[in-house]
Amino acid sequence: MMELSFALSLTFTMAFDVKRKDFKEQIVHHATTIILISYSYCANYLRIGSLVMLLHVSSTFLLELTKLLHYLNWRRASHLLFLIFSSVFLVTRLIIFPCRVLYTSFYTSMELYQPYFGYYFMNALLMVLQLLHVFWASLIIHMLYRFNNGTIKNDARSDTEESDESEEVQ
Repeated sequence: MMELSFALSLTFTMAFDVKRKDFKEQIVHHATTIILISYSYCANYLRIGSLVMLLHVSSTFLLELTKLLHYLNWRRASHLLFLIFSSVFLVTRLIIFPCRVLYTSFYTSMELYQPYFGYYFMNALLMVLQLLHVFWASLIIHMLYRFNNGTIKNDARSDTEESDESEEVQ
């Protein structure tokens, strides 16, 4: 329930946040997350819902901590944590999520249960998440490439951030 309330709060506050290139993807992600959490709770899919949340939270808190260190101008720590975040994100969302969660949901569950509407609905939402994972992984890999070349200055999702523009004017 806490994760659901967090997703709802992020959805409502996005209108007041800096608009980035992936704004539409963020809206789709938050809507999908809210529906998945609600559906897994109501349909008693607590095990798969908990596993999906665990895989996502494992890299999300690292991203938030990386941003915090970046805004504090602790460059070395933020760069190191960005590398850790990137590896955790890529492993959990591009390897573990599709190989364990999606595979089990699509194939293994078919051996135990007959498919019904909820099966297709849940799998469609999980596939939306996977497509978003691939999209964000491409952005992260692009940032890692820029990071390796020493040209990384800000978030790859935006050309300039609102706070950077206000600092340049002063």
